[in-house]
Amino acid sequence: MNKLFRSVSARYHRSSVLYKLLIINMIFIILLTSLLGFNYSYLKTNVKNEVLSTNESFLKQVSGELSGEWLAIRNMVYNYSVSTDTKILSNISKESRYYYTELVSYKNKITQTNLQLPFRAQLSTYFPDQNMVVSSDGTRSLNVFYENLDLKNEGEVCRCLLQNELERVNNFNNTIVFSYRLFPTGYIFVQIAKDELLSYLNSQTRLLDNVIVISDKENQPFISTAPLDPDLAGQRLQNLSGQIMIDGKKYTPIAHTDPLFTYTVLFSESQMQEKLQKANVYAFILFAVFFAINLGFLFVNWSLFRPLRLMARTFNQWTTAPATKNEFAILSDTFKELNSVTVSMKQEMTEQADILEHNALLRLSTDENYILKPNIHQMLSAKFDSYAVIYVFEENNLGEHSAYYAPLLEAALNQIGPYIRLHHHSEKCILIVNCSETETLEALIYRVLESDPAPVINGLFLCGISSVKTQLKDIGKAIYESKDAIDKHVPDLTHLKRVNPYQAQNSGQSSVIHLSIDKEQELVNYVLKGNSEAVYQFFDKTMEKTLKSLTFEQFQNMLRYFHDLLLVILNSKKIPSEEVGLTPPTPMESYHLQYLFNQIRNGYAVVAKRSALPNTPLIEQIKLYIEKNYANPDLSLTVIADHFSITHVYLSTYFKKNTGYNLNYYVHLIRIQSAIQLIQLHSQLAMKDVAERVGYTNAGTFIRHFKKIAGTTPTQHVRMQQE
Repeated sequence: MNKLFRSVSARYHRSSVLYKLLIINMIFIILLTSLLGFNYSYLKTNVKNEVLSTNESFLKQVSGELSGEWLAIRNMVYNYSVSTDTKILSNISKESRYYYTELVSYKNKITQTNLQLPFRAQLSTYFPDQNMVVSSDGTRSLNVFYENLDLKNEGEVCRCLLQNELERVNNFNNTIVFSYRLFPTGYIFVQIAKDELLSYLNSQTRLLDNVIVISDKENQPFISTAPLDPDLAGQRLQNLSGQIMIDGKKYTPIAHTDPLFTYTVLFSESQMQEKLQKANVYAFILFAVFFAINLGFLFVNWSLFRPLRLMARTFNQWTTAPATKNEFAILSDTFKELNSVTVSMKQEMTEQADILEHNALLRLSTDENYILKPNIHQMLSAKFDSYAVIYVFEENNLGEHSAYYAPLLEAALNQIGPYIRLHHHSEKCILIVNCSETETLEALIYRVLESDPAPVINGLFLCGISSVKTQLKDIGKAIYESKDAIDKHVPDLTHLKRVNPYQAQNSGQSSVIHLSIDKEQELVNYVLKGNSEAVYQFFDKTMEKTLKSLTFEQFQNMLRYFHDLLLVILNSKKIPSEEVGLTPPTPMESYHLQYLFNQIRNGYAVVAKRSALPNTPLIEQIKLYIEKNYANPDLSLTVIADHFSITHVYLSTYFKKNTGYNLNYYVHLIRIQSAIQLIQLHSQLAMKDVAERVGYTNAGTFIRHFKKIAGTTPTQHVRMQQE
């Protein structure tokens, strides 16, 4: 073997430059082909398996959480079915003096239960002997209940009770009703709005960009995070195989079935997978172009080698310049091209390695028993021998998500060491940072906040920092600690930018804080009696003492409680939220406690003002107000809306719907009618004085509107009256 190697080496050294170039190019082509083939095979199998495994784990997690929520609802229904309160109310007579007391107690119990149910589910009981459906917002007959249910479901005929089955899940357009037969004809049932369930599913699908479909026992889909094709919706999703198309995207289905439902996840190739495929395509195109150019170059040199050598020998007779100059120039250009290709390949491989590391950390954060590939584990261990997790929330002054400080923070982290950002497709900002102590990170974040030349006014910036970890398998615990650091701190509503390191001694605090029954009844009485000033004092003084010591998580849950109580008051008074100009924010979707607190407090005050108005229909109150104040030149749509505590948009729409008139036109109509009466009684008055008495500061405007409504000018009208 040694002798053979020496022979080949000697021939190589004796060969010409062209032969050496040919051998070097062939070796390089073989190595490059092997590298690209291995890279393509690895990405096609390993990355695809990673995506499939991640989605299977996601399906298992989501189906487990939903099954747990459904089980909680069923258990609550079963507990009510054997409750003594239910039996007493079903058997007691309406004529009994204890009947009203038992009914109020039972409604309060249902209200407390609804606050504990997931998806804002609403529990109710139907008592057939009394023809009464009892809910947290009151009692009604079965026919009235059905009419309301039909209205919620856009006119669909919804008949979910008086069935022969013991328990049944009813699927309607906008509502899911789970009914349980209490006794021969009575029922306990739970209503779940599909919008709430769909909002929960959408929050779960932001990261992986997939579609969740829930089907009933017959595998008929009844809710999906993406609109399904009618032909596809009619099929049994668990029998589908291969890829399907939804809105021009390819999806692959995987399903999980439990005793109640079938959960199907349709996942598409992620953006990272598509980027890897594009990188492979570009690499192969580059290789093909280089290979073709190289072959052409070798062929040309091979065909011209002998003539060029003869010309070089002849040329050497008249000059001392080296005959091989052209060959060395070509060789230099070739090596430049090879170097450029090598740099491009290194960039592609680095980008692919970053994507694989991100996927591995994302998977490890949800499954601590997940075993990393040896090469990925080696890369991550070298990069994060000790690390901490930073969890960032940012919102503007309206409680909407923003990303103002996050880019500044990432730029600062990029200068001190390696970091990786998780959850690129969600509103969360989770950063895994290589560090040995959290004090350094805390100081860095404060420097970023203080260095901003134009800080966001009333904007929210909350940052939680986990404890330092040394094991990659603890990444999930670190993320929990960073979130817990935010949830368990006591917020200061006047200081909206804060960094919170994790404190282990606070992690066991309860997250649920209940308002006493006396305080709740006090607030309800203020609202129902129309005492808006007392409502403001209740929140600013009484509640200030209670909320000042609450943690962030407890404060958020307390605001959610006030939000739900406000909706119950609106439903009990049958006041649409649009009529009072109120659109309460959802506390679970915002972290800006100051904004939420002010919105909910103002919401109670607006309802109190609305309750203080007399029982006269709103349209009659508006007409009476215009007739009394038409002489005011400042009377306008905005002034009237402010007087009745409603929005000007709602006022305009409401008035047009109930009278057929545009409100501004109606104001001018009342003014011109009053002007005609004034002219008839006092014909000697000047038109300028008439205009001022009916609310016009400009005589030209008065004449224009007079002619538009009466058909003549004021002067012509006076002349006609005289004739």
